[in-house]
Amino acid sequence: MQTEIIRIGGMTCVNCQNRIEKKLKSLSGVQDAAVDYADGVANVTYDETAIEAKAITGAIEGLGYTVTKGATVPYIIGVLAIILALAFLLHAFSTSKIAASFPLAEEGMGYGMLLVIGLLTSVHCIAMCGGINLSQSLTGTLRPGILYNGGRLISYTAFGAAVGALGSVLTISDSFRTFLFLLAGLLMAIMGINMLGLFPWLRRFTQVFLKNKFAESGLYQFFTKKNNRGPLVIGFLNGFMPCGPLQAMQIYALSTANPVKGGVSMFLFCAGTIPLMFALGAAGGILSGGKGGAFSRRAMQAGAVLVAAMGVVMFANGWSGAEISFPLKRPLRAAVESQPGSDQQKSFSAVEDTPSVQIINSTLQTSRYPAITVQQGIPVRWIINAPPGSITGCNNRLRIREYGIQHSFKYGDNVIEFMPVKAGKFQYSCWMNMIRSTITVLAPGEEKPDIAPKPAGVAIPSDDVAVAKMDDLKNYQRVEINLTDSGFKPAIVVLQKRFPVVWTINIDSLNPGNSRILFPAYYAQIETEQGFNSLRLSPSEDFDFSTADNKFYGYVKTVENIENIDIEAIKAEVRKHQTLIYPAAYFEE
Repeated sequence: MQTEIIRIGGMTCVNCQNRIEKKLKSLSGVQDAAVDYADGVANVTYDETAIEAKAITGAIEGLGYTVTKGATVPYIIGVLAIILALAFLLHAFSTSKIAASFPLAEEGMGYGMLLVIGLLTSVHCIAMCGGINLSQSLTGTLRPGILYNGGRLISYTAFGAAVGALGSVLTISDSFRTFLFLLAGLLMAIMGINMLGLFPWLRRFTQVFLKNKFAESGLYQFFTKKNNRGPLVIGFLNGFMPCGPLQAMQIYALSTANPVKGGVSMFLFCAGTIPLMFALGAAGGILSGGKGGAFSRRAMQAGAVLVAAMGVVMFANGWSGAEISFPLKRPLRAAVESQPGSDQQKSFSAVEDTPSVQIINSTLQTSRYPAITVQQGIPVRWIINAPPGSITGCNNRLRIREYGIQHSFKYGDNVIEFMPVKAGKFQYSCWMNMIRSTITVLAPGEEKPDIAPKPAGVAIPSDDVAVAKMDDLKNYQRVEINLTDSGFKPAIVVLQKRFPVVWTINIDSLNPGNSRILFPAYYAQIETEQGFNSLRLSPSEDFDFSTADNKFYGYVKTVENIENIDIEAIKAEVRKHQTLIYPAAYFEE
């Protein structure tokens, strides 16, 4: 008889231990097998004349696990680096225009529209939870996918019914929400790392938590018995993960103040997300053939990395919500948009100080909050205009911890009032701690940075004009210009006042000067990329714009009716326009 210790990677729980152990004991020639999830090893006693060691390791790999010699330091460092990089990308996606563009459930919507919203949101589900879904489906059958999505459907519906019954009575404190973010993020990161087998000693944590705490209650046996229900419980827990679109639907269910309506609305929303999620899991299961192999192992590893990265993001958001510095920051966005219906003079904050009150006007953006500056000791009245379409599942609720303020946005003007008692810079964020910005409070006598512009002495070419055109349904106007090494072509853009516009700037070559475009009227500077760059706004006044090096300038002329304009008069007006150079501090404001 031969006894061998085999190190196994990819185990996620005690259920994996039991599954491998059962498989090994069923092999002809194996006298005994004991698998230890906590240590990540299998002790196998076998008759070497009846079965080869290669057949034993093959059986383990056939279940979708890996046989390893232990993780080396370079391997651990490399995997952790990948997890952090993926976490950074997930964090960027969660606050990007793509993530913020999904429609939200609003009062008065029909049930059919809730199903459509679920279908559209499933793209977001694939990006955020696809790895978890795939990791549960690699058996070659459709059963795990059915269980996983069934678990999601149950948790979504149950939660919708519960909050619908509670109505407006249900409240969750900031401290409790922060605690949930930290705990959930930590557990998810540990789960992913355990699946990768990086630190076997971490398995003891989950083993104690699962086996010792739940074994006596019967739940442990329920989820580890022969007819494995693991995907069902993973899907059920998936329904409680922090997610912008999901939170928006939960708020909608809460607003129904009816358990039936709340449950039905969440059921339909989840049902809409299932087709794409199920298709992904089914495709992974079919490709794996239920026989493990390279694809199955790689998919399991990818799912583990994604789970760990999502845990890092969630923990970072909780850490930020507790106002503790954390290095995971949101990168510069490729474009900054002003939402349709916004007033260009209110797109970013502008302080109007009076002896009795400071009035600040801002416009809500889908994926950012404005940074504002106020004076210490003077009451602040902050008016944030939320144009149609600007409220998303992430930005719908603002939280200013320093002043104990929570504000749920509604379309139109939103007023926030506070007294800036202490000088300094204070962070505020959305309810998920993903969209963040700052309030700078200046001490008496402390001056704001010099943001006064200086003459640029650059003439705006007036040889050509780009006039916006209405779409067929006249819902918005569209205009397109180019940016080359010779400047903007055309450099004059004519738009209809107070009407949504989709403005495309096609950049032929991305030299350093063209890598950013400045819009002083909006306090905005946007990062650009070669090719098409789109902006959305609804202008009310004329304004100019320039490249980052202030080498090339353009001008936007707004008119009451683009069907009736005097091109020559507009050109003459632009020739008289004085271009200015704005310091960096101006845009930070």
